[in-house]
Amino acid sequence: MIDYRSRWQRRRRRKTNVRRAIIAGAIVLLAVVLLIVALLGREPVAWRYRPLSRGVPYFTTDAGKLFVAWSSGGVRTLQLTTGKEAGLVEYDRPFAFSAAPAISSDMLVVGSEDFKIHALSVGTGKVCWKYQTWGPVQARPVVDHEQVLVGSTDGYLYCLDLPTGVLIWQTDCAGGIAGAAALADDVVIVGTTEGHLVGIDRGTGRRLFMVGTEAAVMGPALAIDDHTVTVGCDDGRQYILDARQPEQCRTVEVGGLLRLQPVADNERIYLASSSGRIVATDHEGTRQLWQRELGVVLTAGLAADEEYVYVGTLTGRIFAISRQSGAVRHRWELAEPVVGSLAATGELVIAGLADGQIVVLPRPD
Repeated sequence: MIDYRSRWQRRRRRKTNVRRAIIAGAIVLLAVVLLIVALLGREPVAWRYRPLSRGVPYFTTDAGKLFVAWSSGGVRTLQLTTGKEAGLVEYDRPFAFSAAPAISSDMLVVGSEDFKIHALSVGTGKVCWKYQTWGPVQARPVVDHEQVLVGSTDGYLYCLDLPTGVLIWQTDCAGGIAGAAALADDVVIVGTTEGHLVGIDRGTGRRLFMVGTEAAVMGPALAIDDHTVTVGCDDGRQYILDARQPEQCRTVEVGGLLRLQPVADNERIYLASSSGRIVATDHEGTRQLWQRELGVVLTAGLAADEEYVYVGTLTGRIFAISRQSGAVRHRWELAEPVVGSLAATGELVIAGLADGQIVVLPRPD
């Protein structure tokens, strides 16, 4: 007699086993596909540095080293090629740093939210001197000819002796200073949060002129030649000012908040708006050479090498844009917003991330 029940059970088990094998194979295939996609999409990273605490990293490069100050407090020196701690500057303090340090020979100078300007020995990390202001120091210091030029939110621009920290002069700029100053001839030019561009005699500290803007100036100034400085403003305009003729100040309409670092070469100025627009103009600001709309909020940069301009975004992207045409030539996708500092040096692109990491990427081919 034929056992139909046993036959049916065997057939059912075979079907179940086939289904299980198909599902297992599909899962394995999906895992392989996801792994391949992940490997293809992974950005090549030269190295990463993860600090012990989160904080926006601000940095500058000098002599093959990266000098970093974090908004969470702390300063470190890293080897530029490897990311290893150089064992030089190690300075941990509870107060925040809000701008990149300046480096000159064997000294690092950085402003802080504790109202002070700190000078550290690059060789030992020891404090050389501190100078007390009357407000948080959020601007990057400028070091030139053994002098430190740095503004404070207290409204004064300070000129200090680099070796000793002794005050040479201080000038009331009638508004807080959030961005770095720049030098044109013997004139120091700086923007203020009250909407002025102020020119100061380098030797005496005497205020020479004050040019009004339509909104606060929060970004850094940049010297584009021996006589001319450019600086962005929250009114959406980039100001181009000749120290010899400040009354003939020119503007470039860009739009958005212009707080990022401009860059320049012998012929062009490259400007970035927080709204996602990159613009290249001539030095006079009279002719726009190209414009690129990225459609994202820009939060770091600009940085440049001989071929590209780089900018970081709130969405964790870094764009490499052709200096010649404005075309996007490469794009990196990172896990955190790109904030603080962005730099390009040699064959490397260096970025700070919102979680405090420093990420170093190989320059695109």
